[in-house]
Amino acid sequence: MAFSEKIKLEAKRRACFRCVICHKVFVEIHHIIPQAEGGSDTIENAAPLCASCHDLFGGNPEKRKQIREMRDDWYERMERRANGENVMEPIMEEHLNINMLKNSGVAIYHVVYEHEDFDTSASILVKLLQNAQKHNPHQKRYLYLDIEGHKNSNGGFDHDMFELQKDFALGFLMQYFTKISMPLVCVKNNKLQRNDVPQNFEIFSDEKMLIKKLKKESGERHFIVYPPEVD
Repeated sequence: MAFSEKIKLEAKRRACFRCVICHKVFVEIHHIIPQAEGGSDTIENAAPLCASCHDLFGGNPEKRKQIREMRDDWYERMERRANGENVMEPIMEEHLNINMLKNSGVAIYHVVYEHEDFDTSASILVKLLQNAQKHNPHQKRYLYLDIEGHKNSNGGFDHDMFELQKDFALGFLMQYFTKISMPLVCVKNNKLQRNDVPQNFEIFSDEKMLIKKLKKESGERHFIVYPPEVD
């Protein structure tokens, strides 16, 4: 059997009639698990793909999990759009998304030395992220963070390094990585890695005027990110 016309239309509608990988128009509905291997003709096994992405990845069993993840991420984004989020922005094709399906990823390694404070370490990590996106656009990224010293009297991490790992790495950077490994914890991103890496970034501590205006508590840091520039 094959997908019913109802299933095909529903899959295309969820994808806004776009390929779930590169976001091109003119798609056909692909069986993620082939029929010959027992794949069903249900919406859960359907992925809208353009002819190019189908030829490149459709027949590769190693890419099935990634295709499903990219499909679910795209469905979610198009659902938010249908509910009014960024509805005025055009949907753009994203040819570089095929890099996310490459077997190899990009490993980023940084050692935080004893003389580095939160601001210095955070700025270095952002620059490493930006360079990875620039030189290996849209490839999966893995961050390996090590920390020398920075221990408190109880043997744990001091305030700066605890905040760097918990609030900055997990709370902010995680969305731009596939996986982050650091002394505090090792975490895999449960969503598709974002690739709209910010080009400008600032850290505001409580001494700054911005925090005074916002009447935030002393010692809290705020990450201000500017979106990528449009050519």
